[in-house]
Amino acid sequence: MLFAYSTSIYRFRPLSEAIEGIARNGFCAVELIADRPHALPEDLKAAEITALRQCLDQRKMKITNLNSCVVTALGDARNPSWLDEDWMQRETRIRYTLDCVRMAAAMGIPYVSTKAGGVIPSTMNFKDAWRLFVADLHRVIPIVKKLGVKLLLQPEPGSLVETSEQTVDLLKEFEFDPFLGINFDPGHFFCVGEDPCEAWDKQKSHVLHVHLEDIPDGLAHRHIQLGDGIMDIPAFLGCVKESDYQGYVTMKLDFYDQQAEEVIAASAAYLREKGFMPSSAETCS
Repeated sequence: MLFAYSTSIYRFRPLSEAIEGIARNGFCAVELIADRPHALPEDLKAAEITALRQCLDQRKMKITNLNSCVVTALGDARNPSWLDEDWMQRETRIRYTLDCVRMAAAMGIPYVSTKAGGVIPSTMNFKDAWRLFVADLHRVIPIVKKLGVKLLLQPEPGSLVETSEQTVDLLKEFEFDPFLGINFDPGHFFCVGEDPCEAWDKQKSHVLHVHLEDIPDGLAHRHIQLGDGIMDIPAFLGCVKESDYQGYVTMKLDFYDQQAEEVIAASAAYLREKGFMPSSAETCS
C-alpha cells in the first residue's frame, strides 16, 4: 500500500505547483485531474506532455491515475454525463473518456477513472439508465483493451451505482473483464450506509485504485481532512493493509486551493502518526 495525492486540491492553480507541493510533503505519486488547468486531453500537446514528464522525473514522482470523473471545461460537475437525455452530451462524455484513455496510454498512466453512470435523469427509470450505461461501456471497453489502459468505475452517492452490490452486479455484466475495475472510495460507501471494511471485502478483488478522505458528521458527501470527520480511517486502512493491497491510496479532498500546502502536510502528518505512511518518500517504490 502506497500513498499519493490528487492534484484536485490545487484545482485552480498550475499543475507544476500541484506536483511540487505534493512531492514536498513526502508523497511519491499524484493523481492527475483530466480537466483545466491540469490535464485536459485537448490541451496537452507533445510539448506540454514533455514538460510534465520532466517535472515528475525531477521529483521522482509517478502518476497513479487519470481522473476523468468531473470535467468542468466541457460542462459542470454533472455534465456531460453517461446518462444524459441529450445524445450529443452522451457522445461528448464518451469521446472525452476515450481521449483520456488515449492520453493515458501515451503517457504510461495505468488507469482512467470515471463516474459509474452519474445521476439518473428524472425522466429515466433505473433499469433504462442501467442498460444505457452498459451500452455506453460496451462501446468504450474494446478501445480501452486495445490501448492497454484499465477503466475504473467510481460508485458515488446519488449516482446510478452507489452500493457494493450494484458495483459487483455491473462488473458481472462484463464477466469481470480485467480491463474494467473499481476506483474504491470508502467515504462514498460510508455515505450510503455501508461499513467501509465490509464494502472493501466485497470488492477488493476488483479494486485497482483507492481514494481516501474523511466524511463530516451527518454523512454529507463532502471530502474533508483525515481525522476531521466521523469515519474510522485507521480501521479502513488496516483492512486494506491486511488484504495485501499493493496499489495506491490517493488522498482526494475537496478544494482547498488557498490552503493546499497546509492541508497536504496535515494529511501526511496524520498518516505518519497512525503508522501507515513512512517518514520519507525514499521508501516509495
